[in-house]
Amino acid sequence: MQINRLSDALGAEIAGLDLSAPVDDATFEQVREAFHAHQVIVFRDQRLTPEQQIAASRRFGELEIHISTRFLLADHPEVLVLSNRKVNGEYVGVENAGDHWHSDLSYKTNPSLGSLLYALEVPEIGGDTEWANQYMAYDSLPQATKDRVAGLRARHTFNRLRNPRVSIPEHHKGEAAQRYATLSPDDAIHPVVRIHPATGRKALFVSPRFTIGIEDVPEAEGQALLDELFAHATRPEFIYRHRWRQGDLLFWDNRCLLHLACRGIPPDQIRHMHRTTVAGDIPY
Repeated sequence: MQINRLSDALGAEIAGLDLSAPVDDATFEQVREAFHAHQVIVFRDQRLTPEQQIAASRRFGELEIHISTRFLLADHPEVLVLSNRKVNGEYVGVENAGDHWHSDLSYKTNPSLGSLLYALEVPEIGGDTEWANQYMAYDSLPQATKDRVAGLRARHTFNRLRNPRVSIPEHHKGEAAQRYATLSPDDAIHPVVRIHPATGRKALFVSPRFTIGIEDVPEAEGQALLDELFAHATRPEFIYRHRWRQGDLLFWDNRCLLHLACRGIPPDQIRHMHRTTVAGDIPY
């Protein structure tokens, strides 16, 4: 097994490890340490069945079942299908996943620890993903801003209709009201700055996709502060952009990262992936 850094901001490649077979405890601890050190780890050249991806993911903790059941893999509800493939005019997976900067499932009381995305098919053009290091985002804030956000809590929602910063996907526009009325859980309230439970480091924990306000702060002031934090959180020097290869299994830490699907896939090319998500704890 070799661990190679991918960028100055974050990310490491792990080569020479086959996750289709059991991984011994000592090797797994090296993997966990690399995950905490680099926030994104990429296992290259994997050939995994859904059962093997689920088993490898479970080494990191209990798995989440996604709130939207439409694109869960048949017989394997732990796996969410992300795909732009259509069959009989209908998408076979979530097509618009990650279209705004976000941390997965931050709209829940217990947001996810991390997500694992396995690339079964990748396009020749487009389909990249970017991650932004929220440790670096917090550490580089002016001291006056750190003092300002200390102790503040923000409101997160799944419901796109309540968030003017995001759009409704074209194929959901006719059913958006019913969809969000049916699927949306209660809003979650989380610290604007959370402490990572494994590393003890502070990270910004707000995102344009899910964060809609700051508690106990006047609306206009809170929205202006969010706009300032969002712009800061995604500065270029905090970002790693991943060009996917077939067989990549990528694991990222939702507790200290934001991510964005860069899209740009030509209509005749396919991006088809399987995602598993590790359950997390309540941010503090």
